[in-house]
Amino acid sequence: MSRSLVTRSRLVIAASALAVTGALGGTALAAAADGAADNVADPSRAAVSAPTADALPIDAHRFAVIDSGGAVVRSSAGVTSGLTAAQNVEVLFDRDIRGCAYTASIGGRANDVPPPGFITVSQRAGKANGVFVAMRNPDQSKAVLPFHLTVTC
Repeated sequence: MSRSLVTRSRLVIAASALAVTGALGGTALAAAADGAADNVADPSRAAVSAPTADALPIDAHRFAVIDSGGAVVRSSAGVTSGLTAAQNVEVLFDRDIRGCAYTASIGGRANDVPPPGFITVSQRAGKANGVFVAMRNPDQSKAVLPFHLTVTC
């Protein structure tokens, strides 16, 4: 690849990152504030026990592709998901993931392209094996969009 093409590619990536960071300013805060109220431990819902027979090794990559209804499309072993009462998504994995990193992006089930939006993730309150996912449309209204989630330990 030519040096000028590499330089232009890096500039485009940097500009894109700055644009996303600027666009997320108020929206990410709004999604975080709204999602925080829903991400509380609910004593009426028992934490899912980690399966033992098909559990992945501790250092294995865990992932999930979730549809716009909060259901698992495909995933690593032992993943379940569902909508919370406030229409956010809870994704549960096969082990304690509190010491891991969570990365999510809005993405389709296969070759479909979902609408744009914003997504935030955090540890699921009261569930050592859970990730809490909140989403917003570009106009900051609440959304449940399909997404891809990875957990890296």
